[in-house]
Amino acid sequence: MAQRGQQGQMASGDSNLNFRMVTDIQNAEDQNLQEQVCPEPIFRFFREHKVEIASAITRPFPFLMGLRDRSFISEQMYEHFQEAFRNLVPVTRVMYCVLSELEKTFGWSHLEALFSRINLTAYPDLNEIYRSFQNENLSFSAVLCQLVSPNEDWRSHEESPVHTDTLRRSCI
Repeated sequence: MAQRGQQGQMASGDSNLNFRMVTDIQNAEDQNLQEQVCPEPIFRFFREHKVEIASAITRPFPFLMGLRDRSFISEQMYEHFQEAFRNLVPVTRVMYCVLSELEKTFGWSHLEALFSRINLTAYPDLNEIYRSFQNENLSFSAVLCQLVSPNEDWRSHEESPVHTDTLRRSCI
């Protein structure tokens, strides 16, 4: 009987250790997720401009292939979208569906892929949306920074060129 009690204690001690390990892993994952998640105004901007973004992406390459290469969409999903093109579904409609899929797991890395140099070159109409996004993001960053450091004048930052990575660091 005494042995059985000791085994129970060991099992319970092991479960506490396992619980702590799982908790530590979850905390690390939560922190990583928080670093990846965009602030609500940025996400809202993306969601509200999906039609414009989809209309700016006029052909599957390089956007769709880049998403697959970065594992933002699965190989199966990629093939599904390719099948839609073979069935003559308009590119803009397919791209809207792609963007809707991205919206489910939306984060900074999605924005960086969307507004990558290669995509901005391949899809010139995306540049106007990117500039609009920068302006929206800059306004959000200025408000956020003003809340954090109310004595600093953030208007001077509005005139300088902005890049997504710089804004990400200022918003998180």
